[in-house]
This record gives sequence, C-alpha cells and structure tokens, in this order.
Amino acid sequence: MRSITLATLLLFGSLQTAGAFDFGSLMQTVAPVAQTAAPIADSALTSNPLIKNLTTTLGVTPTQAIGGSAALINNAKGNMSPTDFTTLTKQVPQAGTLLNAAPVGLLGMGNVGSQFSALGMDPSMVGKFSPLVLQYLQDGATPGMDKILSAAFAQ
Repeated sequence: MRSITLATLLLFGSLQTAGAFDFGSLMQTVAPVAQTAAPIADSALTSNPLIKNLTTTLGVTPTQAIGGSAALINNAKGNMSPTDFTTLTKQVPQAGTLLNAAPVGLLGMGNVGSQFSALGMDPSMVGKFSPLVLQYLQDGATPGMDKILSAAFAQ
C-alpha cells in the first residue's frame, strides 16, 4: 500500500510540473495549421479548372490551391468596390465559391503572404498563384471587369 501511495504522489507531482507547460500557446501555434490542413472533400471544387491547374502546374495540394485562391480573391475584393465584386461573382460564380471555401480562419490571418504560410506554402508562391488566378477570373469576366480585376490584383 505504501508503494502505491508513493507512486501516486510521484505521479501527482509530475502532473503538476507538466501543468506548468503552456499548452494554450502551443495550441495557438498549431491551430492555424491544423485548421488549414484538413483536406477538401468537395469534388466540385477539386475538379475546378483553376484548382486543377494550380495543383498540376505548381504541385500544391487541393487545399493549398483553394486556400491560396481564396486569399488572392479576398485581397482583390478588398481592392474593389462592393458593387464591382458583386458583379464579378455574377460573371464568375466560382470566385465566390472559392472565397467561401477558404479553410476556417485563413482569411483573418494578416496579409496574403501570412495566409500562404498558414497553408504550408512559402510566401513567394503568391507570385506564382497570382497570374493563374487572375487569368482564370478574367477568362470568365467581361472586358470592363477584366480591367477592374487587373487593377485589384496589382495593388
């Protein structure tokens, strides 16, 4: 009985030491990656021509392709008037679909480079994604929207 009591006290003491470890900070560091690492199950999104192009051309995962596209579309949205963005989503409905498919919490993570990092990509990938996403959107947009998109992506 004495050895069980001693073992219990030793275990309790080691648990108190473990309690000093800051699990909250660890979870804040890991949570964005865990949220963005979940695979995208929507086959309509993974079969989207833009997502296929990004995954094949750049060798990224469908989750990274969707998240990166959403980050760029969201950034462009911020550089457009609300009316212009509504017009874009009517002309290219997949723009809104991709934006809404962003991994949870991604679009609130600072700038586009930070969002790409949260997806497990180097921020330099923004420069590789941008022309492909812009071309995809422009292909479905009217000539007037084409110019608005170019200006929004240039900012």
